[in-house]
Amino acid sequence: MEKQLKCFLLLSLKEMALRRVAVLLWSDSDISGSILKFPIHGYYNNEMKKLLRETTLDKVVDKVSKLDLPKSLTKQMIDIFHPIGVEIRRWKEIHQDIFSILLEDINLPVWVKLCWTTAGTIDDKKTAEALIRCGVLDVQKRYELACVYCLEDYIPLLWEELPGEMRDHYQNENDSSDLFFCWPHVFKGELSKLDYLLRIDDRKLTSFNQWAFEQSVEDNNKIAAEYFFLKLTHEEREASLMRSAHAALANHDFDEESFPGVVCYLLSVMTPEQQMEAIKAHPVHVLLCFWDLPLRDVFLENVGLIWTFLPPSGYNDVLGKMANRFEFSGHYFPKLFQQFFLKSPLDFKKCFYVEESPFGNLYAYHFLHVFLKSEDSESIEVIFRNLDAADRVKLVLDSDVLQLFYSGILREKWHMVEVCLREATLSKEDRERLKEAFLGFLKSNDTREIELENPKWKRVFEFLDETDASADEEKKDQKRKLENCCPE
Repeated sequence: MEKQLKCFLLLSLKEMALRRVAVLLWSDSDISGSILKFPIHGYYNNEMKKLLRETTLDKVVDKVSKLDLPKSLTKQMIDIFHPIGVEIRRWKEIHQDIFSILLEDINLPVWVKLCWTTAGTIDDKKTAEALIRCGVLDVQKRYELACVYCLEDYIPLLWEELPGEMRDHYQNENDSSDLFFCWPHVFKGELSKLDYLLRIDDRKLTSFNQWAFEQSVEDNNKIAAEYFFLKLTHEEREASLMRSAHAALANHDFDEESFPGVVCYLLSVMTPEQQMEAIKAHPVHVLLCFWDLPLRDVFLENVGLIWTFLPPSGYNDVLGKMANRFEFSGHYFPKLFQQFFLKSPLDFKKCFYVEESPFGNLYAYHFLHVFLKSEDSESIEVIFRNLDAADRVKLVLDSDVLQLFYSGILREKWHMVEVCLREATLSKEDRERLKEAFLGFLKSNDTREIELENPKWKRVFEFLDETDASADEEKKDQKRKLENCCPE
């Protein structure tokens, strides 16, 4: 039997309950007020990340700490919080960019209208319906929402509410591919007026529905893609499904968290043979489809199948795109990364420590940067414990990693640098090399003073000296034990 990707999520009651509580905490008025005021652009700016953490994320984490849950549940809850915040950001960006809907301009609390799935994602279609019904938006925005989300029961009713000049604008536009210009002709049965859309390129399209399906995939509109796919004939599905999937998976912006939702839908309606075709052609992007909500929970179930089609030449691409997400999304999933890394092929792990990114740094540097900043000691332990001795030495002596240690100590994160040095388990000779390298680094970077007596730097050398002393004492203990066991 042909192997198949798992594209559907079956959560336990416990998982659904955790997501529900997380959504409710995000919905508290003080949190919602903060995120409403937050600009949609600039999330990846360090200053904005700090502001977002202080005004929203830290507040949410504080709330869960007051729930008096078992420690393991608290940790699971915190892991869920950030993806839900990212989901709110996604919804806000889309609706502000496309519809100019400013959440702060909506009189009723937006959380009354945001509809959530049990998986902890916003149900875009139900949310659009709720916004249309509540009447706080003007009729033009409600009409455009209905068109983009294919709410065919609302479109004719809202059309009648539009002023005459607005209706003329929507039905007389002959060169636009936006759905709100197409729907007037659809519900009036004037599909022949949309034939110009079929001649846009050489895809040999046979109907408006086929054009609308492919255009919806290109626009990353999962709701519309589902709607129009169900209206295609068998022949149209055969022609359009794989063509659209290949185009989306080949998109250069795929790693910007843009297309996974619509691609996961396409994968879910493919046959096993079609899925294998997609994986073979685009293994990296198929892998990334399952990294985010809602399918993050089936990532590990699918990764084994995808590894079989991912050639070593693609390892750099996986590492680069994953590092990009970790650094710029402001969050990652530590346990998921750790399990993924442990199950990865040996050559992939080697690439992680040996290969350089397009920026000239070791890939490991980019991940260590995130782990140190997040104070994720467990992930640091996982990566160091899966290195051989030579690679551990290479990593801690790398100039960029020394810069990480330097910056971490300046930011009062010596305890995280200590984890790296401890897990490196260096020999006495290599500890001397590290002391020499770090001293040289200080001389070239700290122009104020090269003070070994400065407590910030002194602790590095003291730690390495203590490790030497500890190793010597351990050897003496072992020698004494042998002498006691085997007296002459």
